[in-house]
Amino acid sequence: MRHDSPPEIISGQDYAVLRQIGSQPARVQAELRLTPGQTRRLERLFRRQQAKGGKDRQEPRFARHEAHVAAVMAQGGFWALSERRVGRGMALLGLPLIPPEGRP
Repeated sequence: MRHDSPPEIISGQDYAVLRQIGSQPARVQAELRLTPGQTRRLERLFRRQQAKGGKDRQEPRFARHEAHVAAVMAQGGFWALSERRVGRGMALLGLPLIPPEGRP
């Protein structure tokens, strides 16, 4: 890292990702090399978004969508990866996909 380079611009999303995985504000401050003022501002923004029901951008949109799950279950359920035992208590998951019970 060059010391004469301009400082990196840290987005609220960078901060939010680290907070969403459980990092404490002090740790995020150290990892992103933030000043205490930047940390306070980003923490306020993060808490405001969470209070509004802010969504996790890392998670697919349908992940908490009950109507989607209900529709899939009504059509027979989810497909699964096949499993092959490779030793005591160990398994490999992979293809072919196994259809839900009762489906050809």
